[in-house]
Amino acid sequence: MADPIKTSALASPLIRLPRAALLAAGVSILGSAGVVVTAQPATAQALAGPYLAAEHAARRFDIAEAAHYYGQALAADPSNAVLLERTILHKVAAGQIETAITLSRKLVEQRPESQIALLLMAAEAFKAEDPQGILDMIAEQNAETGSFVSYLIEAWASYALGNHDEARQALEALRDQGTGGAAGEMMATYHLGVLEAALGNDAAAILAFEDTTGRLREATDRLTLFHAGALARGGQQKAALDLVRARLGETLGDARLEALLLDLEAGEVPPPVVRSGAGGAAEALFGISGLLTRGQNRIIGLAYARLATFLEPDLTDAKVLMAQMLSRDAQYDLAIAAYESVPRDAPEALVAQIGRANAMHEAGRVEPAIIAMREVTARFPRSVEAQLALGDILRREKRFAEAAVAYDGAIQLTDPIEDRHWVLYYQRGICYERSDNWELAEADFLRALEMEPDQPQVLNYLGYSWVELRMNIDRAKEMIETAVAKLPDDGYIVDSLGWVHFRLGEFDDAVRHLERAVELRPVDPVINDHFGDALWMVGRRTEARFQWRRALSFEPEPEEEERIQAKLARGLDAVLADEEAAGKPAIITGEPQTESPG
Repeated sequence: MADPIKTSALASPLIRLPRAALLAAGVSILGSAGVVVTAQPATAQALAGPYLAAEHAARRFDIAEAAHYYGQALAADPSNAVLLERTILHKVAAGQIETAITLSRKLVEQRPESQIALLLMAAEAFKAEDPQGILDMIAEQNAETGSFVSYLIEAWASYALGNHDEARQALEALRDQGTGGAAGEMMATYHLGVLEAALGNDAAAILAFEDTTGRLREATDRLTLFHAGALARGGQQKAALDLVRARLGETLGDARLEALLLDLEAGEVPPPVVRSGAGGAAEALFGISGLLTRGQNRIIGLAYARLATFLEPDLTDAKVLMAQMLSRDAQYDLAIAAYESVPRDAPEALVAQIGRANAMHEAGRVEPAIIAMREVTARFPRSVEAQLALGDILRREKRFAEAAVAYDGAIQLTDPIEDRHWVLYYQRGICYERSDNWELAEADFLRALEMEPDQPQVLNYLGYSWVELRMNIDRAKEMIETAVAKLPDDGYIVDSLGWVHFRLGEFDDAVRHLERAVELRPVDPVINDHFGDALWMVGRRTEARFQWRRALSFEPEPEEEERIQAKLARGLDAVLADEEAAGKPAIITGEPQTESPG
């Protein structure tokens, strides 16, 4: 069985909404077209190098470098509107918003329809408390090219100007006309709730938030925050408490919701989260940025998140999302800086500090990352999420005994333990098994199966381990077959089934399943090695040697590499004979050596 360990995906994303409808509604600012160079030869020569460097950096999503080189290219061809727009976008994404605003004043003269220029000029006007200027700009642009985001900005500019009925009517029209599809209707409904809450109309806000929830598969943490606040202000404290507790019960926790829960339990009534036009515009940009976190449009999503924090510096959720996007694109220095911009006393501080340590680890700063994560667990000693994050880093570094201690801490802090927490026992069990503590590992795997019967990852890991230990062979085979039936395209699990057949001497079946496993995981060294062994046993020895050499090219563990080299030098038969002489026969015959209580 190849290593199936993956980081737990227990934490809920900030935004989980369909993207396609909003993209179709005009959220996207730029297409993929390049810049057409029509300059004079001297200008073209000065432009070509920086432009090509910028394009290369942009394709790698190296945001800071792309912004730098686009700026150099623009200096060589300052009248190129497409280049100007691309420079502005990357400057915003890199956090150079004041520079981008200056450039936008020039862009609107050449391209008044530019969405990024409109948003930057609107952001500047919000800062200058000039909502009428925003409405004038949007009215001119929206005559032909209005987009979903500009309609939301328009509504919040109307609110800032005091035209509350116009703001409400704009959002209702956006909802009822289906602009942006189902996702657009949902977001317009959500902003109606945010608007009504800002106006003190909590009864109307509650209805809008209930409508929003009905349009989603489940409420997000942020929607719950707004909804519960409206309930409390509307005199429905019990309903607010129930809503927050129910949401927290579905996740491993959310710092802002936990803080709200404490306030509600103390009888405190929270004020509306959004209380200004700029805050509403920031909420709109943040919400849409969450829809654009992947794919080619993620540069736009990053720019929107940057603009959201420019408008509302206290919108730490947007800072966290921005940092997550940067980290996902391996922009670790920028990600770390974004995480560090979250105040240490903010509700999101825990998530930010965990994210910072993970970004350090991904950047190869292993020991500083582990030290940083230990500091997080010390600062948040009651945090399950902090213990899990520490365990994940230690496990990835193969420091399994230490990781088991961290996962044990997470289990001890989880109260009450529910069936959905099976993954905690699974992760701790893996670390026990990897640190040669099989008795504790087996108990954890069995406990995980009690909580989540037929969970394929647990079935696979426990079944494979039993086969390797020559224990409970029949049950182990059944478990792995069940796992394959549930996840037929998981190469690790298919490999396990093939390897069980190999151990039982059923080599034709082993070849069949292991060939499929290699197709699913073509660059995994263990799976290629297993396939080579099976091929050898059915007489296909040239192919076997080919698979072993492939396995070596994928950097197996040192012990596995040594065994593969021995097989290439002496043949599998000789290696198996040595192992059998040492009391470790590869093929299970007769009764298993031991049985477990499982």
